[in-house]
Amino acid sequence: MASTASSQHYRALVDIGSNGIRFSISDLSPPTARIMPTVYQNRCGISLYDAQNAAGTKAPIPSSVIEEVVAVLLRFKNTCQDFEVQDNNIRLVATEATRNAINREDLLGQIDERTGWKVDLLTKEEEGRLGAMGIASSIGHIDGICMDMGGGSVQMTWVVKKPNGDVDMSPVGSVSFPYGAAALMSTLSEVNVQKKEAFLLDEIASKFQRGLEDIKIPPGLRDEALRKGGYTLYLSGGGFRGRGYILMSKEGIQPYPIPIINCYSVDAPRFFSNLEESPEGASAFRVSSRRASQVPAVLLVIKSLARAEIPISKVVFTQGGVREGLLYSGLPLSIRAQNPLIASTLPHAPKSAASLTSLLRDAVPDMIETEVLTSTINLLYVHGSMPKDIRAAAALRSTTTGVLAGAHGLSHQDRGMIALILCERWGADFSEADIPLYNSLQILTGRLTWWTKYVGRVAEGIANLFPAGVVRDDEQTIVVESGLSSSNKSIQQCWLKVSVLRQDLVGSVMEWAEDLRKLGKKKHWDKQGSGMKVEVEVRT
Repeated sequence: MASTASSQHYRALVDIGSNGIRFSISDLSPPTARIMPTVYQNRCGISLYDAQNAAGTKAPIPSSVIEEVVAVLLRFKNTCQDFEVQDNNIRLVATEATRNAINREDLLGQIDERTGWKVDLLTKEEEGRLGAMGIASSIGHIDGICMDMGGGSVQMTWVVKKPNGDVDMSPVGSVSFPYGAAALMSTLSEVNVQKKEAFLLDEIASKFQRGLEDIKIPPGLRDEALRKGGYTLYLSGGGFRGRGYILMSKEGIQPYPIPIINCYSVDAPRFFSNLEESPEGASAFRVSSRRASQVPAVLLVIKSLARAEIPISKVVFTQGGVREGLLYSGLPLSIRAQNPLIASTLPHAPKSAASLTSLLRDAVPDMIETEVLTSTINLLYVHGSMPKDIRAAAALRSTTTGVLAGAHGLSHQDRGMIALILCERWGADFSEADIPLYNSLQILTGRLTWWTKYVGRVAEGIANLFPAGVVRDDEQTIVVESGLSSSNKSIQQCWLKVSVLRQDLVGSVMEWAEDLRKLGKKKHWDKQGSGMKVEVEVRT
């Protein structure tokens, strides 16, 4: 049961889509509102699109299906009461399948009469705008083209998120195409698939080309795309995400260490490759039998996108959709502007987090982003209450199944770096069962792997010097400087100068310095030779 203090920040949403109905309750209380933590979510597989098109021609939604919809809504109403969600914080929205239903008034009327809830019927433009806002919520930085694939339609727009949290998008909101996964599968089943697909390829490609013109991409975004070799394409919706999971299952890193689709990215050539695979080859983690059956429709849309010759350099899969867009739209700009990595770690920050972060930043040359260093300090003591045997292993899994697993908006590289840094902070002492994950995370972070070890060992030293996470304002402890330089053989090295101002810390600092020097030996560099010598000078 939620406390009254927390439940006042709960937001319950029902998204009545074409392929299913999604229910969720999210906690928008500070300081983690930016990542919109989910305290409850569920999905009912009632397909309103299938209900209207089962006979091959458009028909009203059967009364039996309306009964099912009302029943699951009444059940969710009880759930909202159990979580003590305030009535004015519950919202229901419906999209394509409801919007186009012959008897939509009957459906909406029965929901209103029997549950007391009114459903907001989104227009195509509203659906596209909220979908784009959901994508914007999913990533720290976004500037490119967005496409959202539902059961009945595909939406397209452009989005640029500003540093202040404001989100710019197409003045038309979005353009909508009737090429959702369920809708296309219905079309493909009507006639000879190969003949119909050949015709549809040209039709859909032409519509996508026209859509790109209609959304009126601003000159600045267009020029930046030309400079980078193409737009970044952000994808949302179950059909597209299914494609992402299939690509993830075929990554060069196996097993792929981050089983989270949000922020998973591939370059355009890989995204557009192997588009002739059969539905039977679509078996992958998180790809349901229904999604697998819709693979031909998803691939047809992707083939059409390739034929449209829209310049695309990178594709990013996101978890954001209408639900996330509704939540994110209601947040103040100041919260939207927050970095999701920092927001997700703030609840765990030690008392002197600012001072400790400054110390860590001074000890790390300008190689690692400040947000990663800040989050490292915030999580510095999280696993300290665990048995010593499992601290490093728990830290290694902290971003995939641990404390940050549900954080919305974290890139895969940030998840990999934080996991490796925290693992190193606890001595990287884990069992053989954790070696595959450790190795795959190192591949994911690439040239930054050695630096995760360095940051982790620096963080371990800081934690040993300040075991309570407290730096007293009225006394001096240590002062740190760091940088990069080249030796007489032109090999770059990292140098660290530590001035110890409190006598009882000298012994611990000396041990810390020796540990960092050992890390600089070549045997601790990665297989690609990434690493460098570490020189540490301790002044007392």
